[in-house]
Amino acid sequence: MTQLPIIFACSHHREGNSDYAASLFLDGIRKAGGDAEIVYIGDLDFHHCMGCLKCRTSKDNICIFAKKDEAQRLYQKIIDAPFTFFAAPIYFYHLPSRLKTFIDRGQWAFEAMNQSESQIAKLQERVSYACLVAGRPRGEKLFDGAELTLKFFLKFFKVALESTITFRGIDSPQDLKGDPEKCQLLIQAGTQAWERSLNP
Repeated sequence: MTQLPIIFACSHHREGNSDYAASLFLDGIRKAGGDAEIVYIGDLDFHHCMGCLKCRTSKDNICIFAKKDEAQRLYQKIIDAPFTFFAAPIYFYHLPSRLKTFIDRGQWAFEAMNQSESQIAKLQERVSYACLVAGRPRGEKLFDGAELTLKFFLKFFKVALESTITFRGIDSPQDLKGDPEKCQLLIQAGTQAWERSLNP
């Protein structure tokens, strides 16, 4: 059975603008005849990385917390998915804390990437997309930190962050819904991502 793309809705606040961005991207995939699974990061909780580096030498580089929360299951989804999409608000010029905790726990994949016989090292290259939503209307480097963090986290899984849609001044819960042009951009991005996955 072919694995579905995974859409990560990363806000702590359900049914806000980034959740809506995730649903629009899914609409685009379905418009093209595909489907995807949405994971709501804000509904989950993760143990934070302890920096113990036991994943460097453990079997399959597995983290000591792998059986204690949902993180490892979600990493496997990234590994299996033909492509992924992250929709996240920007908090203080960066990603929400639960998503950042999930990313920090990805240290095990970094260690695995550097070991030639690991499951990560044997993966094929894949792509990811993102939408970052900021309430602030200004800020020269408003998205830089978030994009860099996502880019290098995904690299651990041999996934390249292809393109990021960024929106400024989207603050109130209905702001994105009230902007048809931005909504259409996300639908189109989902459609294109699905079509590209069929002809890599």
